Amino acid sequence: MAKTDIVFNFDETKAVETILYLANRISDSCKYSICKMLYLSDKMCLDKYGRFIFGESYTAMQEGATPSKAYDLLKKIAKKPSDELKVDGNAVIPLRDANLDYLSESDIECLDHTIATYNKSPQKMRPDSHDLAWESAWNNRGEKRSIDIPIRSIAETLTDSKDLIEYLTNSGVE
Repeated sequence: MAKTDIVFNFDETKAVETILYLANRISDSCKYSICKMLYLSDKMCLDKYGRFIFGESYTAMQEGATPSKAYDLLKKIAKKPSDELKVDGNAVIPLRDANLDYLSESDIECLDHTIATYNKSPQKMRPDSHDLAWESAWNNRGEKRSIDIPIRSIAETLTDSKDLIEYLTNSGVE
């Protein structure tokens, strides 16, 4: 990994709680909507707080920016349901509410803002998740079906990106 790469530490427990939070609060609790809302929530969290909610990494896929680890987690749960979640086809079915002890006030703020923005207008999620970070990665994938989207590229799409990238590279997030 190059010195300039920015990565966050993935927290699977917090990922499950975040997925539960969304699945219990959105009208179309499917893999597509959950994945798009995770990306859009993480972008807001990165912009305001210099971090992602649970340390996700993103991949450019045909349907837009996709949370790599959460997507893999949902595929795993589809094969073997947990006590918390069930995935039936594309439907994400929460079996309990999220444990809010795992989510900070700022996490909830970003998630609630995303829900308020996109829950009643889900058609807005597609263009907003096909942003410049996604487009740059997607256009450089060659023959691959997916390619990683560097956190730096996502940060570059945000207000005050220069200061944010400097903060991220100097804060030991690498």
